[in-house]
Amino acid sequence: MADVAVVVRTRAELAARLAEWPGNEGDESWGLVFCGGVPTAGELGAMRQASKMVDRLVCVRMFDRERPVAPGFDELLRGAGVDLVWVPAHVDGPLRADVGVAELGEEGATLLLQAVTTVMPLLVMVPRGALPMVRACRNVMAGLGEMFSLRVVE
Repeated sequence: MADVAVVVRTRAELAARLAEWPGNEGDESWGLVFCGGVPTAGELGAMRQASKMVDRLVCVRMFDRERPVAPGFDELLRGAGVDLVWVPAHVDGPLRADVGVAELGEEGATLLLQAVTTVMPLLVMVPRGALPMVRACRNVMAGLGEMFSLRVVE
């Protein structure tokens, strides 16, 4: 196990890293979690629980422009079980979305949908306190035919 989570900056880099993972032809299960620049206790708890339920875990750092990235961000996330973290500087690519949750904004909604469609996770785990993300994930699930399981954790 690596000491730090691998950090990628673009959706193309994310897709390339996923393609390099062993077992990416369905032999392993993948999970998806989300966090801000300074992960909350709830976000870290969701990461730890998700990492026990899947073989590989991807984290997406949602936009949090007012708060800087925590020192040792990649080490902190690896300690919580994250293998790969996408830290986008901006939303790239043609896929854009509105998931019906105004609190996420267009960029946040687009990142959520891009992450789900790029990672294709079996599990998405969100802390209970992140109500807008819970609602957005439920809307994405409904729109994509329940392609992943959503777990809301304490």
